[in-house]
Amino acid sequence: MKDSKATAEKIISIESVKLENVYLSLTLDTRRKEELLPVAVRVNCNRTTYYHRTGYKCTLSQWQDLVKATGRGIQKLGSLYNDKEQQIIVFNKVKDAATILLNKDDFTMENLKAVLTGRSETNFSDVWLNIIESRRSEKRIGTANSYNDAYNSFTKYIGSNISFNRIGVELIEKWGEKMNVSNTTSGMYMRACRVAINECIRKGYLKQSQYPFGMKKENKITIQKGRSRSNDFINIATIKQIMNFKAPSKWNTQTKDAKFEAINYWMFSYLGNGLNLADMALLRYNKHYFQSKETELQFIRKKTAATTDEDIEVVIPLIPELKKILNKYGTKPKEGALIFPSILDGETNETKIKKIISQKNSNIADRLEVVCKLLKLPVNITMTYARHSYATNLTHAGVSEKYISQAMGHTVKNVTGGYISLFPPEKRMTFNKMLLE
Repeated sequence: MKDSKATAEKIISIESVKLENVYLSLTLDTRRKEELLPVAVRVNCNRTTYYHRTGYKCTLSQWQDLVKATGRGIQKLGSLYNDKEQQIIVFNKVKDAATILLNKDDFTMENLKAVLTGRSETNFSDVWLNIIESRRSEKRIGTANSYNDAYNSFTKYIGSNISFNRIGVELIEKWGEKMNVSNTTSGMYMRACRVAINECIRKGYLKQSQYPFGMKKENKITIQKGRSRSNDFINIATIKQIMNFKAPSKWNTQTKDAKFEAINYWMFSYLGNGLNLADMALLRYNKHYFQSKETELQFIRKKTAATTDEDIEVVIPLIPELKKILNKYGTKPKEGALIFPSILDGETNETKIKKIISQKNSNIADRLEVVCKLLKLPVNITMTYARHSYATNLTHAGVSEKYISQAMGHTVKNVTGGYISLFPPEKRMTFNKMLLE
């Protein structure tokens, strides 16, 4: 964290201005440990900060070139100057919007966001739509899609442009009765609605008395729980059966390769601290890999990177079986290189990446289903089973819950609020070897 803060202090803004008590700067957003960082207009007012992204991303080195770009001299800086001009246009748009609001004595961060996104909040539906748009701008595509599905269901049965005074137990209960979906989906939809209602209460659009969720005995709506996934795991004996799977002789080479790739991707997830396919797709050979003498991989969990101010570091010990998969399916070690580039095949668009990962997960599940049937296993496993199996099998082996939580990228804090120190490398290696013992 210290290195990250030190780097952030060295960032030079391209443009900056003070408008009364509002400070704006066109700068690089270094809050996340990523190779490509977003350029944003940073707005600060009364200790509240809002980052309005310009849509441009670059490395720290490219940013330094962008700052120096003048449109003269070498061609490289000349082309960068065009990019720089586009960023300044966005900065001026934000500055003009802030100036107008200040002149009207109507400046708030929420009003600024409404002006920049082109959507004001005149009713409950507007608030929900703004939340969806906010998640998209934060590149939390899965969350945005989930909230959008819930909004579409709400609109289908209740309508659009729903006024704030209509929100309450009766309206939400009416929606719940009409949606006709599983408990899991119903719970997901209701939780998305709860986010929107909480936001309305926070902004003063709704009274606390309108809050519809709680206990049945209080005449409130209880959000349905989905099916528990605690049993979505397989034991070590079953995992070894899958590891030792022999392909039928009638299978052609293409079929064999596809099935064994699915098995090995699943095994990499299981032995790799239960990391998901999205994290596998973005996994790189970073400095930690070489500093550990090629005995460990390290990354920041994608899911937590967008939802917490702390970077949740995951360190994966490369036990022999995991190293074998890495050598077969990974690219040649080179600092900064993606380990499994074939998963995304060069795609960088967040929305398209989400679809690719979803399709790849589905393909892996289909191929593993064939393997499970041939092995006469009583279950068809998916990539989700890898994560749950990692946690469950280490728990059964008596490994510390603190280690399992850290290894899986959960936010684990002690009573004083500080993060528990990472376990030493030899301990990490010892614990993960238990996954196959």
